[in-house]
Amino acid sequence: MVTRFIHSALSETDYETTDLNSLADDGVVLGAAINNSSNRDMMLKVQIELASVDLSAQTNPHVQIRLIESIDDGVTYEDNDDQAYGISLPIAETSAAHKRIGDLYIPPGYFKLAIVNKTGVAFAAIGNTMSYAPYTPETDS
Repeated sequence: MVTRFIHSALSETDYETTDLNSLADDGVVLGAAINNSSNRDMMLKVQIELASVDLSAQTNPHVQIRLIESIDDGVTYEDNDDQAYGISLPIAETSAAHKRIGDLYIPPGYFKLAIVNKTGVAFAAIGNTMSYAPYTPETDS
């Protein structure tokens, strides 16, 4: 058996473009619903780009990406709390701009992404974005 990706190139979608600007430490931005009921992709590659802020005095700065699921076609969603499934993207303890990419398993149906600032300081006033690209591995026998 060989597993490979169905898509030869990812199709990137802008998800958050201005709501991340000046996001306070421990602040949360909950994005719009994503509908995966037709495509039923299995994975979501997320990319966060942060403008330059001084993180040199921080310990273990990171950004959490939480998956907030719905099982009733987007009518209600699970709680957006620190128990929700997600990933943490580590951010270097420097004052440079950062770009980090990670992968999440995603459900069929509707879900939202919550972005949580865990860097220890507020994000820069401008230039912070998040995008995503769904994909699915394929297994051949």
